[in-house]
Amino acid sequence: MIYTTDIPRGEYRDALIRWIGEFQPSLFVTFVFNSPISIQSSRDRLEEFHQRIDRTILGPKWLQKTEARSQYIAFIEKPTENLHIHAVFHLPTGGDNTFVLKAPKIWGELAAAGNLDIQQIPYVEGLADYITKEIRPDTSEQILLPRQRCSAFQAA
Repeated sequence: MIYTTDIPRGEYRDALIRWIGEFQPSLFVTFVFNSPISIQSSRDRLEEFHQRIDRTILGPKWLQKTEARSQYIAFIEKPTENLHIHAVFHLPTGGDNTFVLKAPKIWGELAAAGNLDIQQIPYVEGLADYITKEIRPDTSEQILLPRQRCSAFQAA
C-alpha cells in the first residue's frame, strides 16, 4: 500500500468507494475484539482468521488454490479506544454459506471476548461510504488486505 497525504480526503474516499464497488464483495463483516489490542495484533488475528476460513471453505489443500482463495478489503476503526475491523469479503463460489456458518466459531477461537457481525451487502456504495468514514490519506496504513494479495502487488 502506498501512503500519501498529497490527495484531498474527499478524492481519496471517493477512490476507495469506487475500488470497493469494483471488488464486488458479497459479505460485510465486523470483527470486534472487546478487549484492548494493538493494531499489529489485530492484523495478525484477521490474517489467521482468513487462513482458517479459506481452509474451511477450500479444504486441506487451500494453500495450493491461490486463485480460489477468498479476498477481503478491511479497515481498522477506532484504533485507540475500541479497535474493531470492518471488512468486505469476496468469496469463492458457494463460500458464503460456509462462511456464515463457520466464521463465528473460528473468530471465537481467535478473540475469546470478541464477536462477529456478518451481513449480506444490499448496496455496496452505501456500505463503502460507511466503512471508509474515518479513513484519511495519512491513516491508510489502517487499510488491510490479505497477505498473499499484498505480496502479489509488491511483486508486480
